[in-house]
Amino acid sequence: MSIAQALADARISGRKLDTYPGDAPADEADAFQVQRDAARLTGWTQTGWKIGCTSKMAQDMLRTDGPFPGPVYAERTFPDDGDVPVSDAAIRLVEPEIAFVMARDLPAGTAEHTTEAVIAAARSVHLSLELVNRRLPGGLEDGNMWNIADGGCNDAFVLGPGSDVLPAGQYAALELSVSKNDQPATSGIGANALGGPDIALAWLANYLNTHGLMLKAGDVVTTGVVTGLVYVEPGDEIISTCAHLGEVSARYN
Repeated sequence: MSIAQALADARISGRKLDTYPGDAPADEADAFQVQRDAARLTGWTQTGWKIGCTSKMAQDMLRTDGPFPGPVYAERTFPDDGDVPVSDAAIRLVEPEIAFVMARDLPAGTAEHTTEAVIAAARSVHLSLELVNRRLPGGLEDGNMWNIADGGCNDAFVLGPGSDVLPAGQYAALELSVSKNDQPATSGIGANALGGPDIALAWLANYLNTHGLMLKAGDVVTTGVVTGLVYVEPGDEIISTCAHLGEVSARYN
């Protein structure tokens, strides 16, 4: 069985692999190709992208110095203020983030897309909650090429209501406050995501172009954790709020 097939099967079943399904990817390009192959093999519908390790905290945790993408799937996207089923094998780590939905395609051109151009191509901005999981042995810090191959360690996604897109440069100062079971849990600012969620979005648009892909109209992009991480037990409710973006919430079961 190929590494991509093993990862696809583990994602579909919600289980954690007991052993590594082969040799580690040689480099990031190899790891990203495994990710794309696994996405295809799931047969699931990809609705957009997550960006991992946009914050210094996440980079330190995963022992890397830069971001990476992963797919977001319709099959693991859940309504705002709803219930998110979580596998018994999952690590139950929730990341409060800021996300965008794209209004138009961003194909490759003669130059890289600027932050201003990418924001102009967005339709709406949202609060979001990403449930992180790893289907491989060990923890998140155990080999970042494996984390990339494993879909950026994404699991489940919740998108809050949309708000009007702000101009580029105004995202770094956005403040998020997060509660767990009505008690303060963590907080943070947009600048924690690669200097700003708008900057992270532009990074992804250009990264995809270099790999023969592109952001497309309708794609949702969640741009990385901007607060501390929140571990949840069955039944816990997480609420993230922001003055400009409103609120997003989920219960994890």
